[in-house]
Amino acid sequence: MATWLPAAGLCIVSLIAALMLGAAPRQANAAAAVFPPWWAAPRALAAADRAGEVTGVGAQPFIIILTERAPAGGASPSLTSALRAQGAWLVVDPGLAGPCATVP
Repeated sequence: MATWLPAAGLCIVSLIAALMLGAAPRQANAAAAVFPPWWAAPRALAAADRAGEVTGVGAQPFIIILTERAPAGGASPSLTSALRAQGAWLVVDPGLAGPCATVP
């Protein structure tokens, strides 16, 4: 029974990698960030705001849609790396964030 576990583990890891690559943002300047689900909405919004310009909220309050801010002189990190530095678990294409509400 345990002889199939390594093959099953490899299949699961490969599937996750394929899904992550397929869900990657199609444009470098727009993304949806998935923060930890136990974070309150203000905490997720504040973290996203430090990484880019918040444009909406996804299907759940911990999914934030944003665009890249114009650099204020000098190079800035990519939107994806800035979001990960702020605690985002996943950075996906905004179209995968579900129905969104715009931020007033």
